[in-house]
Amino acid sequence: MLGTAFPRALPETQQTLVATAELQSFRSRETVIPQGDESLVGLVIDGHAGFRRTTVDGREVIPMVASRGQLGPIMPIAGRAFTTDLLGLSPGRIALWPGVAMQALAANDAGLALDLLEHVLKAVEEIVERMDGLLYQSASRRVARILDQHSALIFAEEGAIPRGYLPALVGTSREMTGRVLRKLESDGVVKRVGRDRLRLLDADRLARTAAAPSSSRDPEARNKFLAGRRSAM
Repeated sequence: MLGTAFPRALPETQQTLVATAELQSFRSRETVIPQGDESLVGLVIDGHAGFRRTTVDGREVIPMVASRGQLGPIMPIAGRAFTTDLLGLSPGRIALWPGVAMQALAANDAGLALDLLEHVLKAVEEIVERMDGLLYQSASRRVARILDQHSALIFAEEGAIPRGYLPALVGTSREMTGRVLRKLESDGVVKRVGRDRLRLLDADRLARTAAAPSSSRDPEARNKFLAGRRSAM
């Protein structure tokens, strides 16, 4: 696992990481690392964990999901507090190290430093893509994109992300998310199962609904957004 997560790290660095890792299991809905923690860096070994932040109006948003081989908290590497909760979305395990220890290893191993930078850049890229969706895409497309992007997690037979997390992943209200799900269900794309599960019925149609017309942005929604900004100036 560490060889995959930190492939450029020196062999002795990987051995140190293995020897010093604190393995911790987590459950679905469990806060693995709380917001404000500035001490621990985590690597997800199994399962899925979400970066959860509560907005000023009390809504929960999960802008990123960390799965096997991805870093959980990143900010402690720089000695800064973690700005979100790390929330268990399914049962799993995480390897934890003190942020100062990881920083010291990176200072003496350029390969590890590059690996950490790549993890950070991928996280930034994912956050920027999510912001594009929040600003420029309709609710139906946003829901479909999350379902399509995380289909292996949401529609899994075992260890699936509970349906209740979908509004936070999409960034829409429960009412709006429920409305879109009912439409997708009436179209034969998905089916709600029990209180917390979804079943995928038509993967191709879901992918078509999720796909942007010609780029990663929805031109019509983007033009409305820009027109609103101009009128406000």
